[in-house]
Amino acid sequence: MCWPMGEAQDRVGRFTRCFAHFLEVALELNLVSEVDNARGASVWIPPNMFESWADHPWNQQRIHALTGDGGSRYDEFWRWIDSRNPNEPLWQLDSIAVDPRHLSQGFGGALIVEGQARARAEGLGAFLSTGTERNVTIYGKYGFRVIDDAYAPDGGPRIWFMRWDP
Repeated sequence: MCWPMGEAQDRVGRFTRCFAHFLEVALELNLVSEVDNARGASVWIPPNMFESWADHPWNQQRIHALTGDGGSRYDEFWRWIDSRNPNEPLWQLDSIAVDPRHLSQGFGGALIVEGQARARAEGLGAFLSTGTERNVTIYGKYGFRVIDDAYAPDGGPRIWFMRWDP
């Protein structure tokens, strides 16, 4: 998120507001799961959601206003990500977070397994993208495999695209 958001001042404050704006919409759409009194949370997007909303919850003017350039690089980055996502009905693990005080206690894994169970119940797989190399190993423990990796255009970060099939 650092690269598409830009390097303007108050990074923590801008990121906090960005995620708050995203979660406000994601909660309204009933996309957020939590575990153990919110020690961890995830956003799994079912395949039918992509056609049903006018804008993705990450695509909001109030998020664009938090970027260093009014959202130009942010939008271009997410268009690039979307262009590399599988073009078939799959669940997407959009976001996952665990309170740092409770890492390595199984909360993240429980959220991954919960989303996989929802996809499996529909006979579907799932996909995700990550810009954090250590996450590749973590997701690999849950059956996700790298299907592509590339650097985002214009000096952007390396992104791993991963897929899980039941």
